[in-house]
Amino acid sequence: MSEYIVMVGFWLRAYDSFAVEADSDRDAIAQAKVAAKTAMESAASPEHIEIGERRQGIIVFIDRITRDGRQAVIEDVPFTSEHVRISTG
Repeated sequence: MSEYIVMVGFWLRAYDSFAVEADSDRDAIAQAKVAAKTAMESAASPEHIEIGERRQGIIVFIDRITRDGRQAVIEDVPFTSEHVRISTG
């Protein structure tokens, strides 16, 4: 039997909130877009991460461990909780 290393990434839902001051609804939407971009680029942790909704992700890689080191089996395989599409050919 062979040993494999598997790395999986999950798409999680992260939530943050912030206040903006605006002169109109249109201005509030524009400022919210700027604040959202800033929040996405931030390295700070969001207020809430929904870990119960892991329904999609990617198998980043599967490597087989051999005497000569690691050998790649597959990479970048998207999946949902219902289906994984792996093409081995």
